[in-house]
This record gives sequence, C-alpha cells and structure tokens, in this order.
Amino acid sequence: MRVICTGGGFDVEGEVIGGEDFDPITGTWDLDSTFTVRCDDGALFQVHGWMVEVEAVESRRTLVM
Repeated sequence: MRVICTGGGFDVEGEVIGGEDFDPITGTWDLDSTFTVRCDDGALFQVHGWMVEVEAVESRRTLVM
C-alpha cells in the first residue's frame, strides 16, 4: 500500500511495510495506528497515523523483500 503522510512539518511518501492490524483479506494496514513506511530512497519512518494526515495513493498489495 503506497501512502502520503503529511503533518508535523514533514511529508513522507512510500510503501507501508509493517504496522499494527494488517487485514489479510484486503491486504491493507490500519492507517490510524502505528505503521512503518519505506520511501523510494530506502529511508524508513515509523508513522503514528492518529497524529498525521494519511492518504492512500495506491492500495494494491506490494511484497517488500
């Protein structure tokens, strides 16, 4: 799932690669909880979804290795 997170003076865009409450049926993460985003340059961010605005840009399941 690709997301854009804005708030707290920063913007983060990338793939959600982990977090709380994964739904195996839809292949999505709970974006209102804590989750990890991997940016295109390889940087990792732990995001607290309740503290920022999160937009799901693409919801297809992506395997990250």
